[in-house]
Amino acid sequence: MSKGRSKWTIPAIIIVVVVAALAIYVIVQTPGFIKPKEVTLTGTVTTTGTGTTPEKITFTSLRDGKTYVAAVSGGNPGTYTITLPNGDSYEVTITWKILGLLTGGTADAGTLNLDTFETSIEKNWAG
Repeated sequence: MSKGRSKWTIPAIIIVVVVAALAIYVIVQTPGFIKPKEVTLTGTVTTTGTGTTPEKITFTSLRDGKTYVAAVSGGNPGTYTITLPNGDSYEVTITWKILGLLTGGTADAGTLNLDTFETSIEKNWAG
């Protein structure tokens, strides 16, 4: 070791690099820093049964169980728009009617993993 250098120089540099890397990770992964806190989804909803029309689409957070519901308009396929918190996964359910009047039922449309840098996304569903 050369004269005048502390034995703590290399460990101090390592600590600074690790702290900087952790700070960058937190900034990139936390909604609101670089990623938007919320994302607007738009798209179509299609039901497959004869004489059925989609009525609403429900997104249930897998993290906290909170539900977000959007009305579906325009027949089959219909259109929807909804704003959801970013950085979460959602179970997606479609509620449909028979002949546009009678209560039909619900269909599981899958899972949405929402973790994006985009502020709006187009996503189509079928159930």
